[in-house]
Amino acid sequence: MTHLFGHKGAIGIMVVFGLGIIFWGGSAVIDSGFFVEKTRQIFSFGPLDKDKNGHTNILLLGVAGEGAEGGNLSDSIMVVSVNPSTPSVSMLSLPRDLFLSSRIGDRKVNEIYAAARYKQGDRRGLEIIKNAVSEFTGMQIHYGSVVNFKVFAEVINEMGGLDIFVPEAIEDPFYPDVNYGYQTFVVRKGFQHFDGDTALKYARSRKTSSDYDRAKRQQDIILAIRQKAENMSLLTDFGKLGDFFQLYRKNVNTDMGLTQMVALAKVGLGIDYGNVVSAVLNDDPTQMGGFLYTPAKEFYGGQFVLLPEDLKDTQLFMDLVLIHPEILLENAQVSVLNGSMTSGLASRMAVRLRRLGFHVIDVGNYESDRPVFRTFLRDYTGGKDIKTKKIIERVFDVNHTEVISAEEKDPNNLIDLQVILGTN
Repeated sequence: MTHLFGHKGAIGIMVVFGLGIIFWGGSAVIDSGFFVEKTRQIFSFGPLDKDKNGHTNILLLGVAGEGAEGGNLSDSIMVVSVNPSTPSVSMLSLPRDLFLSSRIGDRKVNEIYAAARYKQGDRRGLEIIKNAVSEFTGMQIHYGSVVNFKVFAEVINEMGGLDIFVPEAIEDPFYPDVNYGYQTFVVRKGFQHFDGDTALKYARSRKTSSDYDRAKRQQDIILAIRQKAENMSLLTDFGKLGDFFQLYRKNVNTDMGLTQMVALAKVGLGIDYGNVVSAVLNDDPTQMGGFLYTPAKEFYGGQFVLLPEDLKDTQLFMDLVLIHPEILLENAQVSVLNGSMTSGLASRMAVRLRRLGFHVIDVGNYESDRPVFRTFLRDYTGGKDIKTKKIIERVFDVNHTEVISAEEKDPNNLIDLQVILGTN
């Protein structure tokens, strides 16, 4: 699996059922032939809704569920984009404290579904959070699924537990218990076997680490679930699959109909999970996706919230991850040189490129007796048709591009593209 992470990682736990059942479980249903034949007479298997780029975009939310404190607050928020023509899937996690506008007022993204659901019900609540995320990302959100965390533990127990490598020990004295108090959750470094309850705690613990560390742990669990499903031949066990589907129906609020689930499952059959791009929008400016900042609390009722520093660049990043992941997968090696003679300009622009997910391997000054007026680009690929070049030309308003032939290129030069920044 190819991961392009902002900070520590980014796959929400809800993918376990939100996409796991749809892709892997649905695939087995299709392969069995039984379910499709039984429903073919009733349902018309129409195509998935798509945007202008041919992508189907899905919002996945993870909640604690009824009876839990803040049971309908979204602990995990992820946008998943599926390209049926490739086929491929890419994923972007949004932090809970991201402050968005919505049809029920401006508030943290993790509160929108809960508030809308309380006032207007499950379906309308899902519609409102989808609309808010769509406005923020600048892309259509076709479907949504809200997954109850309770089902997570049940699924893992049904699978006989998971074997997980724990890279860093956790000792969290603030993990919530069932009586609205706290319990201490401890897990040691190394290979561990988790039952469902322990895996859920491992995925949700955050008081002694960060949301980004937690996202990475969730990703590890998802990979382990996928591997376990393959090892136990789950995709050919129709009886077990039926049990999981019943869990899905009881614990997931979705506007995706049966026909869309089956259509998406067909796509899932052909996905190469070795080239999945995933990222997290975060507040570390040195990392991929680090476009957020914390404004003064007094302007937000004393709350800690996150806002985008630059919405245009933030939306470009989200577009690269979700709609054009093939550009990031090119992994072009980029150099940024300062030809403007404005101190620190190359470093600032290198940070911008890294935030967008590009691989900057060299930053320095352009040797010249006078300032460069217009930014230009040097292409050391010999003029290959790489999409990264077009994005960089757009980002820096490049005046012209010099193509360096293979004969001219120093064999020790690892650079693919070099930006020479001008005074513009």
